[in-house]
Amino acid sequence: MFKLTPGAVLRGVVTGDGGDPVEGANVMLYQRQHASGRVVQVEGTTTDDTGTYEFSNLAAGEYLLAVNAWPWYAMHGQGNGARRDESGERAALDVAYPITYFDSTSDEASASSIVLAGGSRDEADINLHAVPALHLKVATPFKRGGGIARPELRQTVFGVQISAVSAGFLDSLKTGTVEFDGVAPGHYELSQGDPPRIASLDATANLDVDPGAGTPAVSVAGSLRAIGGGTLPDEANLILEPLDGSRGQPLMQIAHKGQFRFDAVAPGVWGLSVYSGGPVLPVVAISAGGAITAGNQFAVRDRPLTVEASVSLAKTRVLGFARRDSKGVAGAMIVLVPKEPRAYQALVRRDQSDSDGSFSLRDVPAGRYTVVAIENGWKLEWQLREVIARYLPGGVAVTISEGSGANVYLTDPVQVQAH
Repeated sequence: MFKLTPGAVLRGVVTGDGGDPVEGANVMLYQRQHASGRVVQVEGTTTDDTGTYEFSNLAAGEYLLAVNAWPWYAMHGQGNGARRDESGERAALDVAYPITYFDSTSDEASASSIVLAGGSRDEADINLHAVPALHLKVATPFKRGGGIARPELRQTVFGVQISAVSAGFLDSLKTGTVEFDGVAPGHYELSQGDPPRIASLDATANLDVDPGAGTPAVSVAGSLRAIGGGTLPDEANLILEPLDGSRGQPLMQIAHKGQFRFDAVAPGVWGLSVYSGGPVLPVVAISAGGAITAGNQFAVRDRPLTVEASVSLAKTRVLGFARRDSKGVAGAMIVLVPKEPRAYQALVRRDQSDSDGSFSLRDVPAGRYTVVAIENGWKLEWQLREVIARYLPGGVAVTISEGSGANVYLTDPVQVQAH
């Protein structure tokens, strides 16, 4: 009889300085996806009165943990210059916890991964260290229709944007000043004003933010269109990611019946990803401003934008063999590279060859591709097309059409190339 492998369990205790348990800490669990290399949040919970958290029924894989919390004993001066008073008991308790990663580091790049096997029970304790808190003061204008254009302070954890932990309050209804108290030093994104402006802040000291700081943001509205047959799900998760490395943080939204809207997108080049129930739904083309381009990228300028994203529901698999000297090669990195460079991020696929050299690349939309096999290629920055481009001359070309069916078999083996 077939027996299901039980899910893994990950638990631990979150403590503060002195080893005291931290109750109500927000524990965020992320998983690194093998095929895409993307880190996505999969679970979230809060600690109980003993500082304990637990995640159960987890699939085998590589995970990362992050915690944000508020010191229960913290005291922050509010208004009237109290935040500038650095003496006495109040100043000693004007502290905050920075976002902390397993294994107890505030540096995301130094976070330790946790590899879970099916049915395993693992523990991951995290210790938080309080640091002197900062205070950010933002003079926000009134909205054009009345009311305060309240600013938002955000942080990014493994590429996912979250609200920053702080004690923000309105200082004056007359001036519309908002002050964020209890802010840990670090990198933040501030959305302020009406229309909104997006400012990137490296907070290392108390700061009065210039109302004109940041880049004007615009709305991006749009729709999803299924190609090649099939029906899109009623709801789909969207991620909009900056691709030019200059501005903005990833934005997340939900498309209802194919319709979506991002309210504050900074100018730049962005990539749209669509997910439904876990698997990615490839965006094969974007229509924006009267132009249609292959792939999932589009440019945002200084005015609101409407886009249409063509989404593939294809289930075609590309199957073949990785060989050297007519012998199958196990463990080679197999990469399916789209012919159109702009479509690379949306349509690239990866697999690892089995013991006989066989491989299977799943969910391939219609298009022209080259399949390459690279020995010891797992440390390559394969997300960058320019890194993989030098292997293309030694690959095997394949064309997928809407009528290709469930499986496409390569007639020629893919020769394994050295890293």
